Amino acid sequence: MSQQTVLTLNNLTVTQIGTSNTLFENVNATFPQGWTAVLGDNGIGKTTLIRVVMGDVLPYRGTIAPSPGKLVFGYCPQDNAVRPRNIEDFASDWSPTAIGIRDDLGIDESWLWRFESLSGGEQKRVQLACALALEPDVLIFDEPSNHVDEVTAQAIATAMRGFQGIGILISHDVALIDATVRQCLFMERKHLHGRNETVLTMRRGNYTQAAAQARLEGDAAVEELKQARRTAARLDAAKAHRVYEAAQSDAKRRGDRIDRKDHDALAKRRFAIVTGKDARAGAASARIDHQVRSAHEQMEGVATPSKRYDGDIWLDAEASHRKELLRLEEGLLPYAGTGHDEAPLADARGLLIPTLSVGPHDHIGISGPNGTGKSTLYRALLACVAEQQTPVRVLSISQISGRRESDLAVAALHDMPSQQRASVLGAMAQLNADPDRVLTGASPSPGELRKLLLCLGARDHPELIMMDEPTNHLDLHSKQALGKALASFPGAVIVISHDAYFLDLVATIRWKLDWSECGATLDLG
Repeated sequence: MSQQTVLTLNNLTVTQIGTSNTLFENVNATFPQGWTAVLGDNGIGKTTLIRVVMGDVLPYRGTIAPSPGKLVFGYCPQDNAVRPRNIEDFASDWSPTAIGIRDDLGIDESWLWRFESLSGGEQKRVQLACALALEPDVLIFDEPSNHVDEVTAQAIATAMRGFQGIGILISHDVALIDATVRQCLFMERKHLHGRNETVLTMRRGNYTQAAAQARLEGDAAVEELKQARRTAARLDAAKAHRVYEAAQSDAKRRGDRIDRKDHDALAKRRFAIVTGKDARAGAASARIDHQVRSAHEQMEGVATPSKRYDGDIWLDAEASHRKELLRLEEGLLPYAGTGHDEAPLADARGLLIPTLSVGPHDHIGISGPNGTGKSTLYRALLACVAEQQTPVRVLSISQISGRRESDLAVAALHDMPSQQRASVLGAMAQLNADPDRVLTGASPSPGELRKLLLCLGARDHPELIMMDEPTNHLDLHSKQALGKALASFPGAVIVISHDAYFLDLVATIRWKLDWSECGATLDLG
């Protein structure tokens, strides 16, 4: 690997691919050795920025130093299933560096020859290993912890800390960011000059440290805006008073309302004209006009955070009046086969559970390594609900929703009466989704689809909400809004997630799965 120590963006302006719309402009940023996190809402332009840095997309204006053509890039895409181009080369490489990469990421040699059959977490480790094996100047990881368990996430963090070049991490995983990065590049929507603009700001420290600084800056900007508005209002009032006085003075100068026989009043008017008193008044008026313009320019130039929402979507929801919504008796839940998060050991027979009971207000978070049987448990809980004589109103949103589910959800939205559709779109806005993108007819992203399904389902007054890995592909603000929405739901919630930060927002009860001799067991914590 070369000894390149810094990557610099100079006055970079970037337009949306295929359009003339400006994504951001006049950006200056420096990426030193070590890891920098790139943070921002879904769709704000993080991936486009990275493509510009790599030279795949040309900026409208500005430069990158060194130029991308002079650097070696290692890139790990967000999609686990993308086969690395250099996987065969890495499989045949037994240099000390390649062996160290295998050891750090816990890669079995056989994985490199059967990539398509690997679990999502295993595929992600292979992608990371192949990117590291290039010995790049700049290493870029795009959402590396999506779909991976805690063990794989820790392996990813270890590999990142061992990299000595320039690292750029796109992620919404607070734990991973806090464990690895030195600075954060925030891509934020700010209200500036009367409209919303994307502003890029580099802040030192990991996410927790940089986000705290961002909040202080936001609070200071809001206070500065309040002060600027007070100043502008005071000067507007002063100007209005000056205009009134000028009108009165003009009336007097013309002789309006002055008795022709009132020689004293007529003399005062002539004195004002001769001595230049009117001219001084005009100069004072010009000065205050300038002050008013400056005050309004200052007010419009204060960049304040764009409005965000608090996830309040449960208008008239109520919990069930039952004492128990469902009950699974102690026993072994057999593995039915390999599910999305299950790649059972050869001798694994199933998931051993104690008696499980879900009350009407329980908020339960389920976590555990890939393959231990989280999907098996999810299916068993759903089957238990369906088998009850008195049904429980349940809203279930699976980890993977395909094109069919997306088309049905969008069609259901468009078929609603306008008032009901507005209610659903308003609820989506509370989860920091963009309702306009859904209404355009374009297929929603995986994150937007989860929000749409949740808001559609909320209209059926569920007593139990079940979601499998709901935070994959969600930006931090959407994750926080969804977490607050689920936490405030008055009924029962069951969530499967690898994201400890999200589970801390939502769950008051934790069920943890882990490996055992029979396959896996569930600990009620």
